[in-house]
Amino acid sequence: MKILDYQNLVHPGLLHTVTKHHPLYSDLASEINILYVQEKDHCGIRIGMDQSANVTLTIHPIIRPSERDKYILYHEFGHIADRLNPYFGYNHEKRLNLSQAQEECFMQIWNVFIDARLHHHGLFRLPPGGEVDIVVDGTKYRLPRTEVSTYLLEASAHLSQRGIRKPGALVTGIWNYPTRFLTFEDLLAPLSY
Repeated sequence: MKILDYQNLVHPGLLHTVTKHHPLYSDLASEINILYVQEKDHCGIRIGMDQSANVTLTIHPIIRPSERDKYILYHEFGHIADRLNPYFGYNHEKRLNLSQAQEECFMQIWNVFIDARLHHHGLFRLPPGGEVDIVVDGTKYRLPRTEVSTYLLEASAHLSQRGIRKPGALVTGIWNYPTRFLTFEDLLAPLSY
């Protein structure tokens, strides 16, 4: 894996550690041709991969990596791990045909699936502080971001607001059974509303 990080946003040793020892795909680094690192913009942190296995990581500068920073890298590369796993069965053409609301729900479900597995491996980290406003059944709650229950409720509320049926059962089912492997099609199934 060749790393092109012209802004020196992330130490290459950290990128190699995350990609060579990723719990969701051993030696992910050997599957990536070129890793481009660029600074995050208004669209936030994200990762993408083209058909030549060139990966673009868009992220904030990580000067002194915290456990949360490391988790973010493991999470983002979790998307690449799943895409490269033939058992996951990622289908980019099918994903391009999703509506915006379906794409948002798909990403929320996929993020929970990645985070549940990272939590199982002891790598999941919540933000160190802060609060989030969550609306459930028309009632607004202000909850601490430092609790897993808040993370799961936020994911459930996000899905509920977009028409997903039984989002709480979906999210907690994924979270509570991190060793149950789901496929791309499994993650898409709740979107047929």
